[in-house]
Amino acid sequence: MRWVPAAVGALIDLDGTLAEVGRGPMPGAAAFLERLHARAVPYKICSNTSRRSRAEVARAMAADGLKVRAGDIVLPASLARRTIVESGSARAMLLVPDGCLPDFAGIDQVDEGGDWVVVGDLGRGFNADRLDAAFRALMNGARLLALHRNPYWNAGPERGLVLDAGSYVVALEHASGARATVVGKPSRAFYDLALAELGLPAADVLMIGDSVENDLIGAAAAGCGTCLVRGTAFREDALEASPVRPDIIVDSVGELSP
Repeated sequence: MRWVPAAVGALIDLDGTLAEVGRGPMPGAAAFLERLHARAVPYKICSNTSRRSRAEVARAMAADGLKVRAGDIVLPASLARRTIVESGSARAMLLVPDGCLPDFAGIDQVDEGGDWVVVGDLGRGFNADRLDAAFRALMNGARLLALHRNPYWNAGPERGLVLDAGSYVVALEHASGARATVVGKPSRAFYDLALAELGLPAADVLMIGDSVENDLIGAAAAGCGTCLVRGTAFREDALEASPVRPDIIVDSVGELSP
């Protein structure tokens, strides 16, 4: 079993590290979470998903045998909502799936205009009418919030690779001249939020994930220790090119134990 001795808490990536979209849990994931629970190690599950609320993510994980609480999940929508509410201008165009809307409670959702345009993975809902409305809002001064900038994702065995929210964020930036504020991984704001919810200083926390770009670089910049998992997003070339060297590298989370 492997661990970073200084770490008394953990931030854990979901897709490709604990579970694989459409294919169930990763090897050793359930046993790893059980070890964290048995040793009372605080943790948060960190995901860039913008298709589901925290409650839905928790239910999907439970169906895969990974029992976590909704409150143990940190998603970009949480930070986007807080950013909008704290601005004092709560009218927003939400280009997010319906499943994500519960995490935007209290936001005044509009179809035209507004003070914010929030872009998540709307999937097939990214049609010309909605993108044109978002473009007009930005041209009229609305601010652009991106839940993440992922260009594509693996939608599972049936659909394969599909465009993700980042591709549409870039299109809106190009057309309007606006620059998006990114609230998902690997932004520093995301990791600061996750650490605040965890209630531990960064130096006491180990970030565990399979993406050098999304998981390790942002976490290291925040001051966390890092563990790279050779999961579905792992790429050897990304590791070789990275300025961040992981504290440990494992084939699966099943090898980890505090």
